Amino acid sequence: MNPIAALDQQSPQLQPFQLLLMGVFLTAYLTAVTGLLQPRGRLRAAGVALLAGVGMGFAFTPWTLGALLAALSVGAVGVFIGVSWLLSRALGVHEQTSTLMPEVEDDFAPTEMDVAPTAPRSAPLAAPRFAAPTAPAPLS
Repeated sequence: MNPIAALDQQSPQLQPFQLLLMGVFLTAYLTAVTGLLQPRGRLRAAGVALLAGVGMGFAFTPWTLGALLAALSVGAVGVFIGVSWLLSRALGVHEQTSTLMPEVEDDFAPTEMDVAPTAPRSAPLAAPRFAAPTAPAPLS
C-alpha cells in the first residue's frame, strides 16, 4: 500500500493521546533547542522529545503521519528561529542584552576601572541605522 494513500485511514480528528504526544514532543523539543535549561536538562529534554517522536510513530495509524508531523514541527521551529535571528540582526537587537529589570542591568554595568583607555579616533563613526530599542516602563 502506498504510504501517502494510507493517510486516508487516519480519522479526521486527532485522538487525545495523539494530541498529548504532539504537545510533549513540541514542548520537549523547544526546551532542548533553546537556552532555558542547563546542558544536562537540555539533554534530558532531547531524550523526552526523541521518545515522544518515536511514540508518535506508534500512536498514529499510518506511522508516516506521525513522522511527517514530527518533521514538519522541527522544520517550523527551525524556520521561526532563523527568521527571528535574521530580524534581530537586521534591527540590531542582538547586540543589546537589556532586561526589564534595570536594577539587574546596573549590577553588570562596566565601571571606569573596567573600561580600557582608547586612543582618540580620527574619523567619527557613522550614525546607527536604527534607533536603540526601548523596553516598556516596568509596572509599579
